[in-house]
Amino acid sequence: MSPKKTLTFLALCSVLLAVLALAQPQGSHFTQAMARETIAGCAEAKEAAPAPVALPGAGEKCWIGKEYYFIYSFDKKPKMGTVILKIQVFDQAGKRDTSMEITGNSGMPSMRGAHDSGDVSFQLNKRGDYLLPLNLVMPGEWEVRLTFFKDKGAIFYGSLKFKV
Repeated sequence: MSPKKTLTFLALCSVLLAVLALAQPQGSHFTQAMARETIAGCAEAKEAAPAPVALPGAGEKCWIGKEYYFIYSFDKKPKMGTVILKIQVFDQAGKRDTSMEITGNSGMPSMRGAHDSGDVSFQLNKRGDYLLPLNLVMPGEWEVRLTFFKDKGAIFYGSLKFKV
């Protein structure tokens, strides 16, 4: 779960807690035990996703465990407008792998939420490249948070930063 989603979820849990306390019929009490149970459920959700791994530069191998690695690049030097992020995934023997699903969330770390794309799925082309168009609307530092899925489970979280 992204930090933004985690904060949103925790805020909703707090609101839910307040609503439950206010919605109790007269003579009924929202107990401390009920409050602790609600807060514990919110804390479990916070632990859902680990922090993303900072990725090396474009063109360098980025290992996903011991079985896979990927290489990323851009179709052109990142500048304002649309830039395509390309990812190629390989198994440890160097053979191309197209069995994964990859999502990316782009935005500016200094303006979290202002220009964020939300989670967008990469599209697989005929060559086996995973492609994601990035809409870069202003100069500054940008970040793309990547999530790799295999067999419906997330297996890798990564973050790449670049300047426009």
